[in-house]
Amino acid sequence: MPADSIARSIRRLCIAGVLLCFMVVVLGAYVRLTAAGLGCPDWPGCYGHLTPAGAESAGAASAFPGRPLEPGKAWREMIHRYAVGTLSVLVILVTALAISGRRQRPASVPLALALVATLIMQALLGMLTVTWRLNPLIVTLHLLFGMTSTLRVPTA
Repeated sequence: MPADSIARSIRRLCIAGVLLCFMVVVLGAYVRLTAAGLGCPDWPGCYGHLTPAGAESAGAASAFPGRPLEPGKAWREMIHRYAVGTLSVLVILVTALAISGRRQRPASVPLALALVATLIMQALLGMLTVTWRLNPLIVTLHLLFGMTSTLRVPTA
């Protein structure tokens, strides 16, 4: 792939990533403000299913006694997770393009790798937020670390 094409692709992915990153932050706030943070008590799925609809049709809430399925909260939580998953794909694509075009230097490979490391850390904190049932320290770290996450990979 020519250097101009790689640089253009990285630029477009970064713009989409920044917009999606803002959407993820807003969705995360919405999930928190509507008390839907534990709408799906497991991670990354929802009561062992990909969607709350799948969990509801399978009666999967019985696997979590005392944690009944609330579809509205579950959907808010899962939409946030789906948006994060999409953002993760964009980050991985940007990093792959930066690495594949490293000779033409369309983007900084170390910064792209730092972005992937940030993504992994944020995913870990997101998982802990759910599995540790909204522990205040983890929730705060998840928020603060999320604020450091931007999808800008400066050109070299």
